[in-house]
Amino acid sequence: MRLSKWLATLLLCIPFFAMTAHADYPTRGMKMSTVKTQYGAPQSVRVSTGKVKKQWPRITVWNYGKFSVYFERKTVLHTVVHQ
Repeated sequence: MRLSKWLATLLLCIPFFAMTAHADYPTRGMKMSTVKTQYGAPQSVRVSTGKVKKQWPRITVWNYGKFSVYFERKTVLHTVVHQ
């Protein structure tokens, strides 16, 4: 009896988590130009400083208020959603 209640609760939660996990944010591999076209200009931009080598590429962070997008060169590495 307990297992069936647990399973029912789990099945009710899956659609919620599936919707929130795939929200409308930039995904890995997108280009800077595509992000700018779809989401507009960022509120702020931070660019890493220091030596730039092939092993240590420049990292750029665009802040959009509700989320930040991390780029390596001109490609999205990661999107962080702020709460």
